[in-house]
Amino acid sequence: KSRIARAETLLVLDYIKDNDIKPEFWYNTSLFIHNDDLYNIIGGEVIKVELDSTLFLTFREALSHPFFGIFEQILNAKGGKLAKPNKQTMDNTGCMNKFYALRELFASRDEFVGDFILPYSIKQNEMPVFLDYVRKTMGDKVVFKKDCIQEGKGVMFKDLTRENSYTESTKIMENHKHRGYEVLIAPAYEIDREYRCYFTHNDDDKKVFSIKQRVNSKDIDVFAQDNIQIYKNISVKWHEVKRDSDVFRFGETLTKKMLDFMSYDTGTLEFARTKDDKIVFFEVNQMVGPLPFAGDDTVQINEYYQSILDKMFS
Repeated sequence: KSRIARAETLLVLDYIKDNDIKPEFWYNTSLFIHNDDLYNIIGGEVIKVELDSTLFLTFREALSHPFFGIFEQILNAKGGKLAKPNKQTMDNTGCMNKFYALRELFASRDEFVGDFILPYSIKQNEMPVFLDYVRKTMGDKVVFKKDCIQEGKGVMFKDLTRENSYTESTKIMENHKHRGYEVLIAPAYEIDREYRCYFTHNDDDKKVFSIKQRVNSKDIDVFAQDNIQIYKNISVKWHEVKRDSDVFRFGETLTKKMLDFMSYDTGTLEFARTKDDKIVFFEVNQMVGPLPFAGDDTVQINEYYQSILDKMFS
């Protein structure tokens, strides 16, 4: 008995059909827990949900709500299971994850992360001193990054030599001590190539199924924008990296090396190679996201989802 709440619909439907699974779909369902049991509201009536041996699957729920921490224990007690890619999102919220990943990669900072500053409690009246230090150690052009913000909206480039740049940077760092407002500061590297690597990591088996190269438009001055949000104020093109290429082999090798330090079982790992030949980690998109191309890449993305579903249904 399998329950699926929001999924990558067509691939999941094909999978359950091919494996003769009889699912029950939940969408926009009113659920609540009362002590040791789960209840649903249907047609104005409260109904107890029988959960014996239930496998509950979801792709897109973050599971950060305390409901899921209790629900998983109820399922386990009844011989069931809660399954999703990167179940650690119960504690590690958000889609585009930077800070949780940074914590895991910190042991290999020199190799994969590069320079960064992570402020905690900078007082407003001391912000000019702090920004002077940032400028002295990282250069005039820097990037302020906020965690788990969709499609680059939390990425802000600043040229600290420009008028009002200190005022704008101070505003970015308002409430930076509080959860959800944390800020990471890094140099604004000159990027040679960006990698978006689709991986699964089950036990000791690490696989990279597809790699996309992202190329940003150079039509705008990124340092003049409040933030960078792709498809809104900057155009982006994605290019397929062929599996039999040196570029793919390079991205695959680096991804597998980073995964040695990380707990993600699924996702797209994003990093860049700079023009001075440094590797700079960006984030892990831990809620999957297909972006398939035609031809071979469609096959590879299907294999990626097949691997995810095999693990979830196991």
